[in-house]
Amino acid sequence: MKNRLKFLIVLLLILLGAVLSRIGQAAEPDLLIVTTIFPLTELTREITGGQDEVYQLIPTSAEVHDFQLRPSDLAKLRSASLLIRIGSNLEPWLDRILNSLETKELVVISFTEVIKKNSAYADHRTEDPHLWLDFEADQLLVKKITEVLARLNPGRADSYRKNGQVLVEKLSWLDNQYQKNLASCQSSDLVIAGHQAFGYLAARYKLNQIALTGRNPEAQPTPRRWQEVINLIRARQIKSIFYESSAPAEYAREIARETGTKLYRLSTGVNLSKDEIKQKKSFLSLMEENLKILIEGLGCGQQAY
Repeated sequence: MKNRLKFLIVLLLILLGAVLSRIGQAAEPDLLIVTTIFPLTELTREITGGQDEVYQLIPTSAEVHDFQLRPSDLAKLRSASLLIRIGSNLEPWLDRILNSLETKELVVISFTEVIKKNSAYADHRTEDPHLWLDFEADQLLVKKITEVLARLNPGRADSYRKNGQVLVEKLSWLDNQYQKNLASCQSSDLVIAGHQAFGYLAARYKLNQIALTGRNPEAQPTPRRWQEVINLIRARQIKSIFYESSAPAEYAREIARETGTKLYRLSTGVNLSKDEIKQKKSFLSLMEENLKILIEGLGCGQQAY
């Protein structure tokens, strides 16, 4: 009899624990957060600590500018509490989609708008959407995402704030590493055999971006611009050229053959290779690898990184 009573008490305690657990979960429901590109996904997941669902609209292997949404993407947007996008001219197709959704529950964070509204940030480049390559701007975005998540789910506010602060510190450390290591280089000319994807990075670390084409990633270099870059490389005795991870390397290889320069690959942090996806590379690890490549390619004096 006593054994049966003990068994019933234990069973009741287990059931009570399960009920209390469900009540706790109900108090802190998982949020569905939609992001557009990989860097935004990575920053958001760091803040949420894996507690909420983060759904990335544009796969890391897809082209951002002409991406076509699938029905499943639209369903996610309709169910989401928060959308985090770059804004500017990176996802122009998304404006039309949002206008047609007619959902009043969806909160939208635009990276571009966060920067525009922050008077402390002085380096906004109006026509350049590659904000995520400026780690000061990333810190401002992380603070904004943290603030909004804490408001949307107060039960996890402390966790979001703690994770957000840790992420801000990581980004600040990375920014300091770039500042320190790129302060003294044999060359400050960042020759990109593609479009102007690294304007924010170049401006922050006092490099001179020289690109074959403008801000349109699909633009073809004119013969005149091609020759201008070739002549500039020879005149300044530039020893290295770089190509973006999201673009074919043909232009870079051809320029390297003509000028005898060494070729380096820089990641934009958006389009990952199959190997990078397989290795589960993070945005921050890609940016650390970029720094090592820049140190070598530009002949920078600080080699301890």
